[in-house]
Amino acid sequence: MKEAKMQDPNSLPCPQAGHDAGIADRENAPRMSATATVTSPAARGASRQPVSRSELEKFFTDISSRMELDETNLSRRSSRPPVDQPELEQFFATVSHRVELAEKKQRRIDKRRATGFNVFDLFEPDENKLSDVLAGLLDPKGGHGQGDLFLRLLFKPLGLGSDARLTKDATVQREAPTHEILKYRRRMDVLVEAGALVAIENKLDSLEQRDQVKDYLEHLRQSTRGRQTRLIYLTLDGKTPKSLHSSVMDQQQRIGRLHCWSYQRELRAWLESCRRDCQAQKIRDFLSDLIAYIESALKRQSENNREKEADEN
Repeated sequence: MKEAKMQDPNSLPCPQAGHDAGIADRENAPRMSATATVTSPAARGASRQPVSRSELEKFFTDISSRMELDETNLSRRSSRPPVDQPELEQFFATVSHRVELAEKKQRRIDKRRATGFNVFDLFEPDENKLSDVLAGLLDPKGGHGQGDLFLRLLFKPLGLGSDARLTKDATVQREAPTHEILKYRRRMDVLVEAGALVAIENKLDSLEQRDQVKDYLEHLRQSTRGRQTRLIYLTLDGKTPKSLHSSVMDQQQRIGRLHCWSYQRELRAWLESCRRDCQAQKIRDFLSDLIAYIESALKRQSENNREKEADEN
């Protein structure tokens, strides 16, 4: 009877030892030759020639030696000694001490500056309240005491210049009704009547009504009396109105009549210019709170809206 041939254990593939450092060694280990003569289990059973105990011991001895080699290579690749418990305790004690010092310093600062206080966090203004704030800032006769400064700073990015003659005798109206158009009882959030007509439609948390912006543009056109007109469509992230056909919207934006503003960009830039040029510290602090509220609460609301829209799509 023909004797079964045993494969040399050194040529057997190495099983995975669970160490990343040994992967390369195992990949380079000799593989079983495709032409080697190996007797199948069925053939061994037929030949009545079981594998001897010494051959099995030799195979598993070789496996053990390779696993030890993997562990040795892994330890050699780690150049840094392990961190012991006293070092960890010292590290966290140092961090805790520094945090405590920083908190004490911040409390001393807050006694004078109250950096954690923001008036807008107390009442979280809705769309109407923020429109009230905008109208109050734009009113030359408002309690801010800065005259037409804020209005002139608004006119500049709208392409109207900052000539004081444009803002002379300006009036600001909230919920200004439309007229001389088919839908004559619409109400614009803020309307400034001066040497130019400027309307603001504030869309913080409400949807645009059917033909709303289209009607506002028509109202301004009918009311111009030789004056330039501007409509600011104000949203959290600068969206364009859906009531206008794309070609009409492009044309209105191109000639400067329609401006799609975002709280995070254009409105914030205007508020920062107002804070920079304002002479009253009380109003500068108010503007700082408003800017911080836009950067935090309204930015989060904008991000949440985008996530919601992405989920719906």
